[in-house]
Amino acid sequence: MINYADYTYYIGTYKGAVTDTAPFDKCARKATLEIKKYTFNRVDEANVPDDVKMCCCEVAEAIHKSETEDTKGVASEKVGEYSVSYVSPEAKEKLLSISIRSIIYNWLSMTGLLYRGC
Repeated sequence: MINYADYTYYIGTYKGAVTDTAPFDKCARKATLEIKKYTFNRVDEANVPDDVKMCCCEVAEAIHKSETEDTKGVASEKVGEYSVSYVSPEAKEKLLSISIRSIIYNWLSMTGLLYRGC
């Protein structure tokens, strides 16, 4: 399996913020799998459209941000009579899933790749 976007495309065309190849490649692989799931594996890997590549870059960034956030799951914090609320890992995963779905629909909704065939 190839990633829909490589690091050269990510830095050169998308102008991404992830500065190291290894984390981007890992996140791009996960992003590619998510895109395959939503497009029912219809993307021609020999000729990946720019919309799919850009989508892959944005999803990879969202995944990277989710994996590297240093919030320790803190949802809110109160100073007077100190109080802290935490986000469950399940809630964090659900937020990432919603974000990924939104990104994919923003990039690919007009391409026909998301058509379910009714």
